Amino acid sequence: MARSDSGLIDLSLPISNIEMALHDYAYHPCRGLEQLQSTILSLQKISQSSITHGLYHQRLNSFTAAVDELLLSGSPYFTHYHSALLSAADALLQVAMAGQFSVDRSRQLDGLLSGERSCWALVTSIANEKGSPLEYRNYEARLDSVQSNAMSVDDYLEVFASVGRVSFQLDSIQSSCVNGRFLLISVQSLSWLKRRFPLLQWQVLSVNDKEPLRDLCELSFLPLFQNITMPRESRYRLLDLFEDRFKALFYQPFGSFFSSSLSHVHQTDRLVPSMDNITTFEQDTGLVYFPVCHGGYVYIGAQALGGGAETSYIKYLGCDYLSYFLYEIETSFGRFVFDQKECLGRYNVELSDVFLEEEAFWFEPEQGVRAKILLSMPLVAPQYAAFCPLLEAISQVFVVKQGMFYFALPYTFFREVEAACSMMTVPRSWVKNIWLSQTDVPLLEPWLLSGNMLPHLSRCPEKNKSTYPSKNGYYFGRVYGRMFWIEADLLLALLPYKESSLVVHFEGDELRLMPLFTHHGRSFDKVMTRESLSEDSNTSVDKVAFSVILEWMSESVVLPFASCEWSITLGASHCVREFSSPSDELMSGEGIKSQLAAMQEGDFVVDKKNYLSFVAAFWPPSSLA
Repeated sequence: MARSDSGLIDLSLPISNIEMALHDYAYHPCRGLEQLQSTILSLQKISQSSITHGLYHQRLNSFTAAVDELLLSGSPYFTHYHSALLSAADALLQVAMAGQFSVDRSRQLDGLLSGERSCWALVTSIANEKGSPLEYRNYEARLDSVQSNAMSVDDYLEVFASVGRVSFQLDSIQSSCVNGRFLLISVQSLSWLKRRFPLLQWQVLSVNDKEPLRDLCELSFLPLFQNITMPRESRYRLLDLFEDRFKALFYQPFGSFFSSSLSHVHQTDRLVPSMDNITTFEQDTGLVYFPVCHGGYVYIGAQALGGGAETSYIKYLGCDYLSYFLYEIETSFGRFVFDQKECLGRYNVELSDVFLEEEAFWFEPEQGVRAKILLSMPLVAPQYAAFCPLLEAISQVFVVKQGMFYFALPYTFFREVEAACSMMTVPRSWVKNIWLSQTDVPLLEPWLLSGNMLPHLSRCPEKNKSTYPSKNGYYFGRVYGRMFWIEADLLLALLPYKESSLVVHFEGDELRLMPLFTHHGRSFDKVMTRESLSEDSNTSVDKVAFSVILEWMSESVVLPFASCEWSITLGASHCVREFSSPSDELMSGEGIKSQLAAMQEGDFVVDKKNYLSFVAAFWPPSSLA
């Protein structure tokens, strides 16, 4: 590749960076392509004004579009891709250097930019998405005790995470040597994986197409949205491309689910997740239909024409994992966010604008729009000094629409934020959505409806269980002084300890403090606390080191472990026994913690047989539903 320039513009750094990025592409495809994208954008900037060669800029745009397309496609590595990128990049740099001397000098190299060259034919094909669609494969790579000495499991996981979706199944540990299997979903070829990781024993389990692509899109968007190390320009460019592609593949207008003759369908142009297998449903002219996002999942909501009835969910459409712009407001009850598509706007009000009706105060921001003024809210912030504003002190309100109802919230602060909606295994009645900012801060969107008007809660349809082999053995560790043995197949994630956020909300007339844990775009509100196991919250216990997430049958819980080890079988200690749930009579009393302590002497064992009883004992359904 060309290496020198005349000094009229500084090409030395782009040349060096492009060479390093293309070299890295063969070993770390995603990282190499990201570096190549950033460098090409820099080359565009420095050559835009100094090089007037039209064909050069056309080819440079095609090269940039091809790199973007490869990144969006999972960063596949193929030898012919690599050769084409090397040849095309060399051609661009030679023409750029020649253009520093004269236009005629660069014109003499037009042959390097000819569309008849195979490198440009392939680059243009990639950029225009004319190549054959890539396949996503399920791979298994076996790791034995000899291979684990050469490279650690953590090192393998770090590398595999850059080429696809990876997990590790532990089979056994022999003399501190690990035996197990890496399970990888990737677009990379089997030959590349064998060449890159020759010590592992590779095989293809199955070939996937559209569904793994949807999964890959869901899994990749939030890490990109919250990436703080990528150059800002590259990050936003990729985000825009991701959103455009995902919306085209997996979203459709809300109105497309309904007959054109049905007149009472709101937000018809709003994009919602598309479902290939959605069943038809009878469309009632006496109902109003609208999209509802609840717990990160989107539903078709319905309400009787004319209002006055509760909202019901007609169909589940899927999860919404893209980012949106929200309005964040500060109220006397805390700081909350609302989707801009459900906000009418901000209004200045005077006492004369407010009227009393049915023991509530109302405000009409527009003709035909009646918004209930909220002087109290079902969800409040962690500060305990919340107070109800006096009606005379209200000077500005923020009007929000939920379902077919309007609400006016007195506020003191307002700003616009961008966030992605987190997922909850089961939508909760105490919060509408939990959003995650670019810095992974949870933002709460509360329900403003009264308790008797909240939509009926239902579990989201579960995806098909993984075809991967089940996990073996048990994980065991100490939780606030008590030993827990967890069947390995229940483990969703084992993480370094992460402190939960705290949310205060009303349950009936009682103020409750609730921990809230977020991980990889999901939110968990069933978190084991010290008070759950002992009435003495001041008991000295080991320092917490791990956060362990369990999931089974759509129930997810988070346990804080002071230590964590793995065993193929349960411990031989006589105190280890199966967990059993207390009776309903004991669960309803205030002495639940002491009853649990009396009934569960020794170690807890949690497996698939007693998992739901374990969840019900520590998190009674009435406390969260």
